Amino acid sequence: MGTLWQDIRFGVRVLAKKPGLSALAILALTLGIGLNTAIFSLFNSAVLQPLPVRDADRVMSLYRVVEGERGHGVLSYPEYKFYRDNSTVFSGISAYSGAKLLLGNGGAGSQDTKPEWLEAQLFTGNMFEVLGAGAALGRTFIPEEDQVPGAKPVVVLNHGFWQRRFGGDPNLIGQTINLNTVPYTVVGIAPRDFIGPDPEVPDVWIPLMMSGNAYYGANMLASREGGWLRVMGRLKPEVSPERAQLEITLLAKRYHSEDTEQQRTATISVVPASLLSPSEKSDVIPFAVLVIAAVGLVLFIACANVANLQLARGVSRQKELGIRISLGASRWRLIRQLSIEGFLLAGISSVFGLFLAWWTADLLLGLTHPPGSRALSLRLVPDWRVACYLAGVTLLTGIVSGFIPALRISRQDPLRAMNANAGTASYRKGRGLRSILVISQVAMSLFLLSGAGLLVRALGKAHATDPGFDIKHVALLTVDLRVLKYGPAREIDFDRRLTERIAALPGVQGVALAYTAPLGTSFSEAGIMIEGSEPPPGAPLPNVNTNSVTPEYFGTLGIPFERGRDFTAAEVESGAHVIVVSEAFARTFWPGQDPVGKRIFTGRKKSSSYTVIGVVRDIRNVYLWASDIPYLYWPLKPGEIEGPRRTNIFVRTAGNPESFLSVLPGLAREIDPAAPATAQSLTDNLAIWIWPSEIGAAVSAALGFLALALAAIGITTMTGFAVTQRTKEIGIRVALGSQPGGVVWLLVWQTGRLVLIGAVLGLAAAVTASRVLEKFLYGLSAVDGAAFFGVTMLLGGVALLACYIPARRATKVDPMVALRYE
Repeated sequence: MGTLWQDIRFGVRVLAKKPGLSALAILALTLGIGLNTAIFSLFNSAVLQPLPVRDADRVMSLYRVVEGERGHGVLSYPEYKFYRDNSTVFSGISAYSGAKLLLGNGGAGSQDTKPEWLEAQLFTGNMFEVLGAGAALGRTFIPEEDQVPGAKPVVVLNHGFWQRRFGGDPNLIGQTINLNTVPYTVVGIAPRDFIGPDPEVPDVWIPLMMSGNAYYGANMLASREGGWLRVMGRLKPEVSPERAQLEITLLAKRYHSEDTEQQRTATISVVPASLLSPSEKSDVIPFAVLVIAAVGLVLFIACANVANLQLARGVSRQKELGIRISLGASRWRLIRQLSIEGFLLAGISSVFGLFLAWWTADLLLGLTHPPGSRALSLRLVPDWRVACYLAGVTLLTGIVSGFIPALRISRQDPLRAMNANAGTASYRKGRGLRSILVISQVAMSLFLLSGAGLLVRALGKAHATDPGFDIKHVALLTVDLRVLKYGPAREIDFDRRLTERIAALPGVQGVALAYTAPLGTSFSEAGIMIEGSEPPPGAPLPNVNTNSVTPEYFGTLGIPFERGRDFTAAEVESGAHVIVVSEAFARTFWPGQDPVGKRIFTGRKKSSSYTVIGVVRDIRNVYLWASDIPYLYWPLKPGEIEGPRRTNIFVRTAGNPESFLSVLPGLAREIDPAAPATAQSLTDNLAIWIWPSEIGAAVSAALGFLALALAAIGITTMTGFAVTQRTKEIGIRVALGSQPGGVVWLLVWQTGRLVLIGAVLGLAAAVTASRVLEKFLYGLSAVDGAAFFGVTMLLGGVALLACYIPARRATKVDPMVALRYE
């Protein structure tokens, strides 16, 4: 231990002798270690950590698993109730679901009286108890509030929402606020750090028995098979997860034995509760592994830089090492001394890297959420997993940047090391490892840059993608009539009056209504049968995406007809069974035939048949990357959709629709001041789909340019070291008549050929791995020539400049000084 401490102090002095190079090495390693730790911290918080609740290892989630179907499903209310009432292994089983509620006014004590859409969660009465949470002020739900549907409108507020909307007023407890036009009594305020069971922390929690108000009158509590609840249970102290799984499996068989309709085998999976479901984790993990691998390459490039720096230092210390060996030092003693310097750099960098990771993780968490949505709430406090990961990364960094160079440096002959020309000889002898490190840096940099180039090119293609309809001159006004509890007749009157007022505005060229918006966040599907091509009994019906639209819809959005005609007002008024289909629909179900006049049926019983009257051009209705999805349009008569609904009104304008966005909601509120109306441009829908590409392009470009910068530093260091070691040789060449250009070319080619080899290897690896990104490229080729050529030229230019600058500096040395250099 005494000699170890001596080695550490000596290592600190060695690093302090050249503070500039040491600082450069620490900066490079800090970036690599910090980015790796930041990405792992996010991954750990979202995927690996249990729920942030008391005794989290005792809280289990229950998911429905159906034979032949992918993923883990949610449960129905009768299903949840059956397990709650019959299970003996849980001290409590609870359930929750998400919803949106309209805060009609702030209620007593509010600092803001404007209506506001709130994120809400519906909790069973014992959910707070199962999660082991209480209230910071007031109380949580009680059993009496979890028994009779609609009887107990009470609410618990999120602490941050309470502070923001109500100024933290403690007198709010016991007062009421209006949610979806129903007065709710505020019974409690959640603790400041309470996240709950979901990373999207809501503004309010209401009892599950108020689902009729949250879902606008739908009887969600009666459906036996309709899944909508995520279910959790807290194990009794003496019960293991395996025993819980066994009992719940037996109960699932009992539950489904009572089903009246034949269905596939369904069971329940009991897994440790976490913020993400197993299906969500399976979607997140491949992406996370890809990002971790990318930042891992950046760290390796940084390590290769430091390793090259250590090799250069080792060459300059050959006489010192030769003296140590002559005095009896073993090779292991030299390796330990040299390795400690690398591990010191790694250790110092890990401390700075931890702070960088903390800041970067918070920044990424705030940026990586879709436009218009709130950031996820994850606990980014480092735990033992992050500590182990940081320790492992630091150890690996120390091995690559310290131990491996030490093995190479320590292979010295004492007499040769103490010779006057030891520097040049050692330089030539150690050139192989340094060359490998430079080639690796270049190859990995080009690999990362190629991925960034593809994603940036794909982003440009996504922005330029033609969705098939006019997206630049159409505004979308959404009025949620569900919260107003209108009847059909009143809905018809509201829609008629509103469309008339909009059509009268100067600059408006068309107005149409539809059930869903293209490229929106809600979809509608229907199971259909084609006349003459009915599937055999037991076979699933083909599902197609659908929309209900008024006759003006196609003209307003600029969707041309390829065959047939549009709906007529008389057909809409009479409820005629006619439909319009897309070209992809026609190709799929009537290949090579004229679809006009063909009939389809909804459901197996053929109770409703519809006749095709027109075919419209394919548009990107559902996904931005696909325009050939079969699509079906029903005629929409305002007020005819079953149950309360949202009204989507499309307004075509002569110019930019942005000037109408502030006017349109006011027209809806002129008819009913309580109408919750919002307006946006259809380009906002496009922004939501492009957002993943923007994030991918930004992250990959940042990593690619960071890798390029680190590689450039490494190449510059390598060339500069070569110049230093060959100063005497350069002096001889100049003294014998060599021209400066020839000397520069000699030095540039020495490193340039390594860059060329690395570029070829990196390009080959990038072409091979580019298939992984294919589905994110919006039709761009995975081996896009422009992207690969562009990044190769960029890397080549930077590498050439990094070689040229120190080489050019070598020609400025006086030959006489160079000859006396050693």
